[in-house]
Amino acid sequence: MDDIRYPALKTIATFYRVLAFITLVFTFVFIIIGVLATFITGNFIGGGLLGFLGSLLGAVFGSIVIIFMYGLAGAVVGVLQLAVAEVLQVIMDIEANTRK
Repeated sequence: MDDIRYPALKTIATFYRVLAFITLVFTFVFIIIGVLATFITGNFIGGGLLGFLGSLLGAVFGSIVIIFMYGLAGAVVGVLQLAVAEVLQVIMDIEANTRK
């Protein structure tokens, strides 16, 4: 079955798969670097977020919470990109099965 139907959809599905992989890898790397940078540099981005824990502990914990919130957002985007690729593949499979 070398009949290539819908080459644009196959290209877009492949593009979304690659983009999802890149997004998930960069999200994971961002989380690791963000947590390490919080402890190494001492630059805390969440200082006012959890001030009730004390200034230093609240800043560290707040920074880590914010890093993981960004990481969660990146993971959701990566999974949604993978879902788009899968939906396109399902549509092409349905067409191939109903053609006969």
